[in-house]
Amino acid sequence: MPINGFANAKGRHAEFAMASGETTEAAFFTFLAETLGAAAVVSRDGAVHFVCMDWRHTDQLLTVGRSVYGDLLNLCVWNKSNAGMGSLYRSKHELIFVWRVGARGRISMP
Repeated sequence: MPINGFANAKGRHAEFAMASGETTEAAFFTFLAETLGAAAVVSRDGAVHFVCMDWRHTDQLLTVGRSVYGDLLNLCVWNKSNAGMGSLYRSKHELIFVWRVGARGRISMP
């Protein structure tokens, strides 16, 4: 997401060099598939991956995650002590998608 005009007043901070909304939706799908796919390939069957994602990209993550992982085990909400940057609604939480790698049976969480 772009910083200027979204997370703060325009011109207050420089944009990040990468990952600041410069990719198309198709390119973001490709990015997710390549990065999450690479992580899944080097993980043991039954491993659990915790993937943080902004709510605005939930649809993309769910679409790619279903093709890369075995099961979506849960959606956790990290309740932070302070709200993050933002304008109208300042998020005080982070969404964490919990995926199982492969098709292995039920595993126990530590």
